[in-house]
Parts: sequence; structure tokens; C-alpha cells
Amino acid sequence: MRPEPTSRPLLIEGLGRKMPAHVVDNAKLSELAGKSYLGIEDRCGVLTRHFADRAAGETAPVLGAQAAQAAMADAGCTLDDIDLIISASGTSHQFIPDQAVFIQRALGAGRSGIPCFSVHTSCLSFVTALDIAASHLASGRYRRILIVTAEIASAGLNLQDAESGPLFGDAAVAAVVRRTQPDDPVSPNAAIHRVRFESYGDDADLTGVPGSGTHLPANDPNTPLDASYFRMSGLSLLKRALRYIPPFVEKLYPEALHGTDDDPVFILHQASRAGLNLVGSLKLPEESIVRTLSEYGNCVAASIPLTLLKAVETGKLRRGQTAVMMGTAAGVTYGGVVLTY
Repeated sequence: MRPEPTSRPLLIEGLGRKMPAHVVDNAKLSELAGKSYLGIEDRCGVLTRHFADRAAGETAPVLGAQAAQAAMADAGCTLDDIDLIISASGTSHQFIPDQAVFIQRALGAGRSGIPCFSVHTSCLSFVTALDIAASHLASGRYRRILIVTAEIASAGLNLQDAESGPLFGDAAVAAVVRRTQPDDPVSPNAAIHRVRFESYGDDADLTGVPGSGTHLPANDPNTPLDASYFRMSGLSLLKRALRYIPPFVEKLYPEALHGTDDDPVFILHQASRAGLNLVGSLKLPEESIVRTLSEYGNCVAASIPLTLLKAVETGKLRRGQTAVMMGTAAGVTYGGVVLTY
């Protein structure tokens, strides 16, 4: 893809992941839930997912730090080369302080002074962090940024809910990004070319965790016991997506609908089988779509970078190629970024 006037140089220098050790197939999920989910793959598209063992130390900061170490090794750098840490997750280790400082501490850098902050746009948090990082790098404020997305969705799942209980999994993924240099030996044209977000707050109640904030605080006796469970209205979300996603894609990346770009790779949020089928209805070339839903489930904001990493590892996405990352998020928000990898 040719650079546009609004392009910002950004190279994804390294990627890494850390998956919780415990793999939960649908038979095991049925055992945990006390109800059968043996036929759930046909409906939601998930065969296996990973659940973190928090009691054994698989916390979001620990998993995130391990993914970060893998990403830095892939980039050929160390923490001494990092001058900003962004935590980009839809779930959080605790309410205050934000998750970024816990990741910094888990990296053994709790006295380093490296600035940290969190970005939370639920399932689009990683895409939002890329957008923010590109602006920081373009301004020269930071040289190399570590983005960490660590999600433990299982902590807030109601396994009795047949719509959301079997759908989600846990994962941690990290990326090291830096500004592309003239004649860069890795990928000289690496850049973010387009970013677009659209939010529709009237649909905010269709998905989310209503409790744990100031709206329904945990210590209020009037707060329902199930307020801290994740909930969603899948059919209503799908109806909205049918209306909003096609024009959204037309504005973000019309080449996708008209086939006028060369060999793009589509890195999509793995929301659900229905969601991926909706994107398929846009007539995107199937060979250009990377899928991870069956093996990992919906990993909230980690889904997009997890799918990106699979695209790179399998050779589907190569240096200099166009990657289109798109997804939906609670809010309801639609978002995406077009970049040269």
C-alpha cells in the first residue's frame, strides 16, 4: 500500500505471547459448568480456550510480562531500550492503580521510572494503543514503546450463560514498536496509514460488566450478586453490526470491498463465529483472513494481536505487506487500522 499524507511511521519490531498452561476443551468446560457444552463449537466456533490459574500465579501482570519478554527477544532489544509501556486490555488486574504499573513491576522494572499508562477500549484496546503509539513516535517523544495486552476473561465469566460462557479465553500478547527509519533494514515502508473508530453509546448496555465501578459498587448492598459477571446480547449486537460494519469498512478501507489493493491480510477480532461470518459476507478473500477463534476463543483485546502473531508465524503476513486490523468492542465501537507491516 502506498503511503498516504496522513501516514505515521511505525514498525512492529517484535511480537510475543504467553498462554496460560491450562487448555480447556468443550468436554472440560462442560465439567466446570455442570452442563453440556459438547455441541457448542457448531454455534460459537470455539473448540478450545486457555484459562489462567490465578492461584498458581498466572495473573495478568505476570502473563503480560512474560509476553513482553518474548516480544523484546523477538525485537532484539531489552527493557533498557523501552521508554514507554502501554497496557492495552479490556480486563484489569485491579481497579486502581491501572494495570500498566503492575506489568512494569512484574518485568522487574518497578524502580526504573519508565512511564506507564493503560488504554481501555475493551476488544479494540490494542488497536487504540497502536494509534497512540504512532503519534508518540511521530512526535519524537518516545523512541521505542512496549504494548502489552493481558486478558483474563475467565475471572468474570458466568459459565452457566450459554451465550458468553463458552466463548472467551485468556491470553497475553505484547508488541515492541518503534519509528521506522530512512532505509530501515527491517521494513522501510512500515507505517500506519489509516485509523478509524466509530462509537454508538446508545448501544452501551448490549455488552459489558455493569458492576465493580461507581455505578454498582461491590460494597453496596443493593448491587446484584451477578453484577460483576460479563454479559452480552449477541443477537442485538449482530443486528447492529449488520447495519454499521459494511459502511464502516467502506470508509476505513474501500479497497477491501472493491479488490483494488494487492494481497492484503485481514487481522480480525475473533468475536464469535457469527461475527466472522458477517465479515465473510463482505466478500473478503478467504485466503486473506487469519482465524484463531477455534483454538483460543475470544480473548478480548488480545484476539487481534494473537491473530497478528499467527499471521506472521505462518508466513501469511510478510514484511512490506498490508495488514488490515478490524474489530468491534463494547461501547458499541467499531474500529480498525490499515498498516504496512
